[in-house]
Amino acid sequence: MSSRVLVVEPVEELRVPLMRALRARGVGVDAFASAAEVIEALKGGPAWSRALIELTLPDGDGATLAERLRVQSPEIDLCFVTGGVDGELLCRAHALGTILWKPLGLGPLCERFISDTRRSGVVARVDVPGLPIARRG
Repeated sequence: MSSRVLVVEPVEELRVPLMRALRARGVGVDAFASAAEVIEALKGGPAWSRALIELTLPDGDGATLAERLRVQSPEIDLCFVTGGVDGELLCRAHALGTILWKPLGLGPLCERFISDTRRSGVVARVDVPGLPIARRG
C-alpha cells in the first residue's frame, strides 16, 4: 500500500488549502469532493495508507465511505472531520477512527499526517546557542 493520504472534503475552500499544505510538507495527497469520486478512484486498487474524510458528503456520509475503504484496505488509518452531525453517525465514525472537530488549523492537522515520519523517537531537533541538547543514555 502506498503512503499517500486521501482527503475527502466537499468544500473547495477547505479542500484545496489542505491539499496544498500537505504537499508543501512532502505528503503525497489525493483530494476529492465526493464519495463517488473516491469510489471511481478505487477502481485502480487501494492507494492510500491514511484518510481524512468529512462526515457530511454531498452523496452520502463519510462513515459509509470509510467502511468501503476499510474493506479494500484493512490497515488504512481513518480520521474524520465534522462541524457537527447526528449521534449515530458520530458513533459509527468513532468506531472506525479518530474524529476531529471543525474549525481546525492547517498546521496541527498537517502534523497529524506527517507524524509517521517522526516515529523514530526524534520529534524535532532545534539547535539554540547556549541551550544544551538532552541525550538519551
